[in-house]
Amino acid sequence: MNARTSPPPCSGHPFTDDFSEVLEAEKGWLRARRRATGEMPDDAPVVGLALSGGGIRSATFNLGVLQALARGKLLHQVDYLSSVSGGGYIASCLSWLRAHFPVREHRDVGGAPLANGEGTVLDWLRAHGNYLINGKGISGWTLGASILSGTLLNLLVLLPILLGVVAVASTDWWAVDWPAWLHLPGAGGIVGHDGFMLLLILGAAALALYLASMLLFVLVTSSSRVLEWIPERRIRSLMGQFLAVAIMALGVGLLPVFTELEETVLHYFDHQGLAGLTRHFTYLVPIVSGLLSLRAANKTGGALAVTGLSLLVFGFLTLLYHICAHTQLVGSSLFFGWLGLSLTLALIGNVNTLSLHSFYRGRLADAYLPVVAEPESAEPRSDWPVDPLHFRLTEMQAGSGGPLHLINTTLNTTNSHREKLRSREGESMVLSPVYCGSTATGYRRTSDYLDGELTLSTAFSVSGAAVDPNTYVTRSRALSFLMTLINARLGFWTRNPRMERQRPWLPGWYRYMFREMFGLGLSETRSEVHLSDGGHFENLGLYELVRRQCRYLVVCDAGADPSDTLFDLGRAIQRVRADFGAEVELCADDLTRKNGDGMMSRAWATGKVRYADGSEGDILYLRAALCTGLSADIYAYWRANPSFPDQTTTDQFFDEMQFDSYRQLGLELMSKLLAAQPRDFSGLFQWLSSSRDDEAAVAPGRA
Repeated sequence: MNARTSPPPCSGHPFTDDFSEVLEAEKGWLRARRRATGEMPDDAPVVGLALSGGGIRSATFNLGVLQALARGKLLHQVDYLSSVSGGGYIASCLSWLRAHFPVREHRDVGGAPLANGEGTVLDWLRAHGNYLINGKGISGWTLGASILSGTLLNLLVLLPILLGVVAVASTDWWAVDWPAWLHLPGAGGIVGHDGFMLLLILGAAALALYLASMLLFVLVTSSSRVLEWIPERRIRSLMGQFLAVAIMALGVGLLPVFTELEETVLHYFDHQGLAGLTRHFTYLVPIVSGLLSLRAANKTGGALAVTGLSLLVFGFLTLLYHICAHTQLVGSSLFFGWLGLSLTLALIGNVNTLSLHSFYRGRLADAYLPVVAEPESAEPRSDWPVDPLHFRLTEMQAGSGGPLHLINTTLNTTNSHREKLRSREGESMVLSPVYCGSTATGYRRTSDYLDGELTLSTAFSVSGAAVDPNTYVTRSRALSFLMTLINARLGFWTRNPRMERQRPWLPGWYRYMFREMFGLGLSETRSEVHLSDGGHFENLGLYELVRRQCRYLVVCDAGADPSDTLFDLGRAIQRVRADFGAEVELCADDLTRKNGDGMMSRAWATGKVRYADGSEGDILYLRAALCTGLSADIYAYWRANPSFPDQTTTDQFFDEMQFDSYRQLGLELMSKLLAAQPRDFSGLFQWLSSSRDDEAAVAPGRA
């Protein structure tokens, strides 16, 4: 079957809520994979390999790990390849290569020749360490232009709507004057602005309800009998909701009052030079104050950052009001032309294509899905070379002998009605050649999902969509508002696997952007769901391997952890315990104990996974860390760059030495584990277990 041929349709219904059906389909895929390798029986233990998130740092470290496994003749024994974010870069590269070079033809990772004859895949990866600005016609200017164009297009579409809303709120609907006590000294008073007055009334009502609920709380808690009828938790929830509505409604409703500061300043400081300045006073002050607060928050963080972001949002709203109140833009022919352009773009534009996601996807595909030469043993094909951007998940065939690739993403559940999903703000959603979906959305066969057109480049770029509003790291509403406004988004809107295609009445651009901007409708029950970086839920890729109860699990962690907190490992262990009842018993003492030079005695640990049904699995956890016995070039790079191998994930611009230092670190650490040349993963774990027992036996003598 050539690379552009879709697999035959699978039997059964294309959608299921029952994960056991998904598992049975995957087992069938794995049986075909094992037969393709020609070396593994159908009843061999299931092996899972997890490659963590961490951007290009993880991709490069795990490239070395894959090379070591290939040289040790164990890579072809991996059944499941579970990847997150940066680990998905190199995992997708492997899946791409396996589609072109089946296991029987080419086992060396990185040794495949390029179609242009200029070296191998490894040479290509090394040259694309700064993948965001590396490529034909690609530079830092390209990156900057892409970011700027996404921002300008988003503002072009959204600003007319926001200006229109402010303009409508500023009109005079009925003959009701603003109270005199709301007029600032020296100002001429507020005329019209009935929409803002309604917000003030709403805010005042919400504040009154908050105070009433506070008094009710006192009465309710004084009697246990009353508590049976009115739960304390419900009252506290209402108090929080009333207070939030009051603050937001009063804050926006007082905009006309705040802008009277211009007239007040002129009244008390009557100077000709101030007239032009004070006209911009009301929006410049909160914006500048917000920027200064954010600058100070780099050192203090916390509440100061939230204050700065809130001031920026307030300054932006004040600017919109300023435009409506002091210019003739709204209502002019120019504005209505702009509004028409906004509607046209909203109707025809694709928010996934016009955000940074599209640029990011293109750069990743160019760097990690290189065009390779056609195998000499294969029959000539008319469709060679295959276009990396349009290579579908369904084209990753079991017959290639490669592992079943599980690409981990996070389904945003900020507004879920389920408390568990809402508190976590996300759930694991897997994209694979067999099924796509999650527990909450159910699973749809990949050949049927999105009409079978979901591509590998889209899937692994979504898995690495770290920069996105409404994640657990950007949960501030002000930050989400600003990120959406300037289109600082890598996330992806897609169809809910549970739903059939629908025709919503609101144009997609408005529908998606305002949902992200205001944090509305982000749940597993909507016809369209929002996906982001898999690391926003679980950053190791362990979660889905435990769900499938693998017998042997190898977890490669290349996340940045300079303080040795092992946070990603801890969160993964907690979540598999909470969701699957599985206990991961892993002693990590050696992974946080460094000698005087800052190196660990070893960078790995082994343990057991005890599944809920009583079965067991063996787990190997390998961390990107320095230990003794490594080559001189790794230590040389470390001495010159002390933050290695925990350099920040914001550094996505690796030079050649940085690239090879991380790759060599992964290669040498995994090679140490394979020193006994085990024939399979069972032999590997037996050797590691005996080595650990030997160390434990001599430890008292050493002490």
